[in-house]
Amino acid sequence: MTQSLPQPLNQPNVRAILYLQVSLFSFLVGDSLLKLLLQSVPMGQLICLRTIASLSVLLLFMATTGRLHLLKVTKPLQHALRSLFFTVVSIGYYLAVKSFPLSAVATALAGAPIIISAISPLILKEHASRIQWIATIIGFIGVCLVLKPNINELNWYYLALLSLPFSYAIMILWAKNLSKTESDWSLNFYQFIPLLILSSVWQQDQWITPNVTQLGITLISGAAASIGFMLLIAAFRIGKPVIIAPFEYSYILMALIADILFWNFYPDMWLWLGIGFILICGVVQGWQARIYPPMVTTHLRPEDTHNP
Repeated sequence: MTQSLPQPLNQPNVRAILYLQVSLFSFLVGDSLLKLLLQSVPMGQLICLRTIASLSVLLLFMATTGRLHLLKVTKPLQHALRSLFFTVVSIGYYLAVKSFPLSAVATALAGAPIIISAISPLILKEHASRIQWIATIIGFIGVCLVLKPNINELNWYYLALLSLPFSYAIMILWAKNLSKTESDWSLNFYQFIPLLILSSVWQQDQWITPNVTQLGITLISGAAASIGFMLLIAAFRIGKPVIIAPFEYSYILMALIADILFWNFYPDMWLWLGIGFILICGVVQGWQARIYPPMVTTHLRPEDTHNP
């Protein structure tokens, strides 16, 4: 069998990487403002207002670009179940952002692709080389070094942080399965509905009248999250996922810079070592994916193509 040459980093892939980096920066802005707001706004109220902002931006963009028809679904029960799961995951995410440095949360989310890399050969029957297995193990060790699982420190906030890699991995695989018949836009839109309903009645006795600054920051945070999702869709539609996916790990460094600049958080040696292991995993996985393209490719339909 002839070994295929590395795939060229052509113009669409370069543009996709640019979209991805802007997407990650948008997520960073949204998460940083979220962490700031959680100090003064009740969590239930903040989730409700932020979700409204995200849905409004998403709907406005779809309406102005003629994509509202993509909200049609063929598997409503699957959407409902996934949306309920997303609600639980989101609450865990908000708890983690409130209680831990953004770099720790980013590292937890980075554990999801590592978990997927480990189980893909079993579920998707994709080929994994020895080097890829070694890189996956190194990346998982890196996640453990950053999160430092300790049974003596378990509480709801810590459990929320530790659950993120596994729950996010489930969300990705679930979306991958549904994307065979459902548009990415419907997957992104409907997942917010149960979260909006729950947050609208959560802690209502603690809700406050937000001032103009709080309300403005909340709207910007929610809008940043929506823009991040839209650019993320664009990135993975115009570029090759196996080439651009490793660049997602740059979010850890972005979050770490934000922690240092805005929250005076200075990482210790173990955190630096863990992040280094994760970045090594991303580089190796990305290089190996270019040399050995996966057997199972992302399902792409013309109506899902997004090219701003």
